[in-house]
Amino acid sequence: MDQTQVAKELGLSCMLNTEVGAVLAVIRRGPESSSQFYHHPEEHCDVSILQSLKSLRAFLFNPQQEWRRIDPSLYLSPFLDVIQSDDIPATATAVALQSVLKVLRLGIFDETTVGAKDAINSAVTAVTGCRLERTNLVSEEAVMMRILQLLTAIMRHRASVLLTDHAACTIVNTCFQVVQQSASRGDLLQRSARYTMHELIQIIYTRLPDIEVKDWENSDSDTEDNNLDSGYGIRSAVDIFHFLCSLLNVVEVETEGLTSQTADENVQFFALVLINSSIELSGDSIGKHPKLLRMIQDDLFHHLIHYGACSSPLVLSMICSIVLNLYHFLRKSIRLQLEAFFSFVLFRIVSPGSSLQLQEVAVEGLINFCRQPTFIIEVYVNYDCDPTFRNVFEETGKLLCKYAFPTGGLSTSIQIQALEGLVVIFHNIADHIDKENDPSPTGPYPVEISGYRPFWEEKSKDDDVETWVDYVRVRKVQKRKILIAGNHFNRDDKKGLEYLKISQLISDPPDPKAYAVFFRYTPRLDKTMIGDYLGDPDEFRIKVLKEFTDTFEFTGMILDTALRTYLEAFRLPGESQKIQRILEAFSERFYDQQSSEIFVTKDAVFVLCYSLIMLNTDLHNPQVKKKMTEEEFIRNNREINGGNDLPREYLSELFHSISTNAIVLHGQSGAGAPVEMNPNRWIQLINRG
Repeated sequence: MDQTQVAKELGLSCMLNTEVGAVLAVIRRGPESSSQFYHHPEEHCDVSILQSLKSLRAFLFNPQQEWRRIDPSLYLSPFLDVIQSDDIPATATAVALQSVLKVLRLGIFDETTVGAKDAINSAVTAVTGCRLERTNLVSEEAVMMRILQLLTAIMRHRASVLLTDHAACTIVNTCFQVVQQSASRGDLLQRSARYTMHELIQIIYTRLPDIEVKDWENSDSDTEDNNLDSGYGIRSAVDIFHFLCSLLNVVEVETEGLTSQTADENVQFFALVLINSSIELSGDSIGKHPKLLRMIQDDLFHHLIHYGACSSPLVLSMICSIVLNLYHFLRKSIRLQLEAFFSFVLFRIVSPGSSLQLQEVAVEGLINFCRQPTFIIEVYVNYDCDPTFRNVFEETGKLLCKYAFPTGGLSTSIQIQALEGLVVIFHNIADHIDKENDPSPTGPYPVEISGYRPFWEEKSKDDDVETWVDYVRVRKVQKRKILIAGNHFNRDDKKGLEYLKISQLISDPPDPKAYAVFFRYTPRLDKTMIGDYLGDPDEFRIKVLKEFTDTFEFTGMILDTALRTYLEAFRLPGESQKIQRILEAFSERFYDQQSSEIFVTKDAVFVLCYSLIMLNTDLHNPQVKKKMTEEEFIRNNREINGGNDLPREYLSELFHSISTNAIVLHGQSGAGAPVEMNPNRWIQLINRG
């Protein structure tokens, strides 16, 4: 080595020597913040810790080779031992944390250094295992601040690419623990903890676009990847994203008729900000990893829709931003979820009944979507022209027109916003019109439906623009006719179904599947009339019942969840024979799709379904004074499974599910009945995808 390099190496030795001396000095001073030194420090802490520090000091000025070639564990381990020790005072722990922080920031080693992987992961183990409850409040906060700084330094270090997925998750979990503990401490510590959490999320998800999709992501296996040399990656990204989504799971309790949220809204908003940051940094790459995509489609959207409809303006604003980002990056993968968000959050809040502040946020959310260059066209084609979806574009326009209409006096802010939204829509439509080359007639475009077409199966056959436009126009006409048929059906079922034939939406002779799809997906149909039709003994209607039941996917569901999902689509009729026919169709479908093979025959499913309905009536009918017990329910269902008993745990789970959450058998069922996004309806939505 030349003289310059020798001087540099000696400088590093001096720096490490200073850190060793600082730690030893604080240890000798003892647990209290006094200047009285202990003559026998070995009586107050682990002797091996002192010995390792002294051995390191002896090694420092005779390393035999450059520091960047030395195993980092040799000079990090003594400090890490101090951090993990329960016998060391908090002041010494803080100094040891500062020493490790200095080593990392100086970049003495990197990812190419021998032993770097073990060293960096050992540092994570030591720091995240550091006990925070020490002596006094000031010392504890000092340790917490050092931990936050060190966690960030580890993730920013060049050797961080060697961290395992477990280590990355542990770092985030430890940081969040500090966030929680800081809530009862100083404001500075809390702000620092939240800022550190932001930094960690940014570091982790900035890497996502560079991570290759692995085969394990397409399976449900949780086994570790044998090749750990590549460092943390998609596994930790999935686990951390799941953790962030779980923070949105606010528990609600009812008190004197009111619903109150037991979790701090600040935590919920904080989680939303972190989720939004992870989506922004990941970009469209987040949709390339199947497990992350499924989590967004199911867990995340479920939380966003559930809490968006009953949140504060601040939380709703952040939810709208998240959904807008998801639309930008994943629009092709979240078609069903976007419709649900508009239907159950934005449209509901904009309707009368919500506070003015919430309505303003919802209108702003709608306008932000409309500002996206292709949003208007995409929404019209994918929703308004699809018979199985809601008219999202049409309803958006109607709502904005309603709020923009002057009511006399000075214009309100929401009126101005709504008018701005309408202008944005008109501009977007005008920008996509090619007036010079557009061969379309200036008047209404004539659309004819020649012959029967199974509307639920139709797809555009080629990529030709003119053919595709004709296809979309036909779909829109079909949808209008289906909605008209639905209105007729609610007044007279025979007239409604006859209108389907006249409109050539039903084949001649009639196709049971077309009727089934009409009942299953047409919005605002009277559910009581659907149930009466499906339970009828007519041979053709029995075929419709079979096709209708086959539109449901029950794979992986427990029986009561499947039954709830099924009965969401119609109201069970009162006549016992009709109930029997419907439950027989359901039992056959559920039996064919069961994966656990609990039931040996479909008859066992049928008997248990009847038993569940009786239990539901018994437990939730106020006129029934003596309620059925769990033991009575289990006893009533003995030997129904081909002469054998069903598993007791399975029956017990069904009993508790029914007792805590009634199956809706009756109630509002007309065209105007209010609809909430409940768990069963969410399961239906996910299964449609």
